[in-house]
Amino acid sequence: MSKGLFDTHTHLNDPWYQEEQIETKEIIESAKKVGVSYFCNVGFDVKSSKRALTQALKYKEVYAAVGIHPNEAHKVDIDLETEEIETLANGDKVVAIGEIGLDYFHNGKKYRDQQIKLLELQIDVAKKHNFPVALHIRDEEGKEDAYLDALEIIDRKKVKSGIIHCYTQGPELAQKFIERGFYISIPGIVTFKSAKALHKTVREISINFLLLETDAPYLAPEPMRGKINTSSYIAYTADYVANLKNMDVQDIITATATNAKKVFKISLT
Repeated sequence: MSKGLFDTHTHLNDPWYQEEQIETKEIIESAKKVGVSYFCNVGFDVKSSKRALTQALKYKEVYAAVGIHPNEAHKVDIDLETEEIETLANGDKVVAIGEIGLDYFHNGKKYRDQQIKLLELQIDVAKKHNFPVALHIRDEEGKEDAYLDALEIIDRKKVKSGIIHCYTQGPELAQKFIERGFYISIPGIVTFKSAKALHKTVREISINFLLLETDAPYLAPEPMRGKINTSSYIAYTADYVANLKNMDVQDIITATATNAKKVFKISLT
């Protein structure tokens, strides 16, 4: 059995699990049976960030990221909510600020200014605490505006460490982020036959810059596509990445876990 998998982006705090009466302990134990050893439990608003931290403190395998998703930017008092994230960032086992970023997929650039303000304020929190940022970046179909805006902000704010969460694009764009000190996190989407650009990225980008994630409970990989996702399904992603890179799966697991250790600044045993 493989061992040492690090699910670098999951949402144990998501209400979907509660609605389905799936307990956090059950998710963790199931994942450990297939070799998952570590989890980064990621917030997407203040409430979920608080829950992420609570769960991290309860389970030794779990770390937390706290942050406000860009799709919340037009719904909240940005300054007040960012102050809440600043407070949560002081919590034990917080290892990143996320998920934060830019999302032009649903509303185009309608809320661009609010999203940029929210992102920049949370970057300031990350820099103050010497945390990496976990960036959610999503564009309108066929465009790269959100990615280009993110690159501009990263340069202007002098961000030196982070993760591009749930990456689905090609290697050229990925390389731009790698050059700025970011890791590229590979989701279960890589197992989809249609994910040609992502397949190319995995083949061409060095394993030294890749991470693995589930984004659970969303985006379950093949052959579980369409089901509620859990961290145990990251094993399918690891196998698929190993095949694309023509590497042993344990080498993929070891390398990506080592990368996670570096970006989160934690010690893994």
